[in-house]
Amino acid sequence: MNFIGTRKNNKHSDTIFSVLLSVLILALIGGCSEQNPAQEKPLNILFILTDDQAPDTVAAFGNNNINTPNLDSLANQGMRFSHVFNQGAWSGAVCLPSRQMINTGRHLYRTGLDARGMNDPKFVAKHTTFGETFKQSGYDTFQTGKWHLSMDVWRRSFTHGKAIHKNGMSRHEKGGHWDGNFTDYDGTKSGDAAFTDYKGGKHTSEVVADAAVDFLANRNDVSKPFMMYVGFLAPHDPLHAPDEYLAKYPRDKMQLPENFLKYHPFDQGDYYLRDEVLSGFPRSEKNIKAMLSKYYAMIEHTDAQIGRILAELEASGQADNTLIIYTSDHGLAMGQHGLLGKQNQYDHSVRAPFVVKGPNIPVGKTATGMFYLNSVFPTAAELAGLEIPESVDAPSIVPLINGEKDVAFDTVYGAYRHFQRMVRSQDYKLIYYPMIKRTQLFDMKADPLEIHDLSTKPEHADRIVSMMAQLEEWKVIVEDPLDLNAPQASYDAFLKLTWD
Repeated sequence: MNFIGTRKNNKHSDTIFSVLLSVLILALIGGCSEQNPAQEKPLNILFILTDDQAPDTVAAFGNNNINTPNLDSLANQGMRFSHVFNQGAWSGAVCLPSRQMINTGRHLYRTGLDARGMNDPKFVAKHTTFGETFKQSGYDTFQTGKWHLSMDVWRRSFTHGKAIHKNGMSRHEKGGHWDGNFTDYDGTKSGDAAFTDYKGGKHTSEVVADAAVDFLANRNDVSKPFMMYVGFLAPHDPLHAPDEYLAKYPRDKMQLPENFLKYHPFDQGDYYLRDEVLSGFPRSEKNIKAMLSKYYAMIEHTDAQIGRILAELEASGQADNTLIIYTSDHGLAMGQHGLLGKQNQYDHSVRAPFVVKGPNIPVGKTATGMFYLNSVFPTAAELAGLEIPESVDAPSIVPLINGEKDVAFDTVYGAYRHFQRMVRSQDYKLIYYPMIKRTQLFDMKADPLEIHDLSTKPEHADRIVSMMAQLEEWKVIVEDPLDLNAPQASYDAFLKLTWD
């Protein structure tokens, strides 16, 4: 029988054929849905942020002297970016501006905080935060660990919170990492009664990991997607690590950085800030090795806690439908260039490790990046299918993830108070010190450790002029208030700024 011929002359057959075809299509669609359930679900977000972790302190990024198996696994299963930058700081507490940029997606001088860390009330009402974007989209939003911004912004951003560390660091005299201050949030209560303060009683990295694991294991409504913001306090000083981890990094076996110096060649501004006087002058090789021993031990211990969170994510059945972004707020000098802290524009301090893993993310791929940490927010939003708020300045790096391009910016900018300004391409970096009218120029391809200053070489004079012009362009973009010809006066005016 010719089925087609029969169908042409039989209305009843037409009806049967239409019904059968519809059933077949629905069956095929249903079958596809069952085979790809993750595609039907909203994407979960797990954001992991460490504190003061230099860009070269993950084994997968090329450091053979440190053991970071969980971060290595994350990098090998996802995509890593080699050149990701903190844009700078208006104060010595570089951690605070970095977190403000991450949580607003905005540039350094456009975050809603002035140089004293005062909130602009118009900002609070006007701009949507990272967590708030997901909260308003029906996500369970959870935060644990270091926050360092106002608790008003915290309330706007999160539905759940446990082991929140409100402050910038857990100082040695207040318990350090062994007994830090934490706060739990109870959303059923209002006002101050919603927050309960307590002492951690164990290492801060373990307290934070405990809270993250507990959230994943005991969610009340698993039908909702989640957005987790996990902020470790480590490896920020005080350099406290369990003995079993310290034993893995004997002081006498630690290698000094190739760019170690006993003194920085000149006072770059805030040379005697708290971070810089954690060890004496001249820098002692013995002391720097001792500090590196503790620093590496803290990082490996934190890596183990990250492993616990990732294991619980797997156990929850949500791993295949979760975007993981791991990074740090900035780097740290730890003896390089004769410095200890992050109040400088060298790569060891302005860059951070960065890994993205999740559905449709390339596996085992490395790209350059050339973007700032404030791209975390719009990237997570775009990958989750959410609208990026208009207030966000930073670009999403989805085009980089998709391989459409290798870098977000041709040049990046950096600032530290009124003491330092920086502009960097993939090839060269210029650092300018307005207070002392000094310039440094480094060939970043031939001299990635920034050892040889080329600024006095006549053949680079035109390059310096061109890069200073690029710096001025970036100052306009980020609304940098500094007048390079009058740095003290222009920045004093910024410090006195009041919001009207």
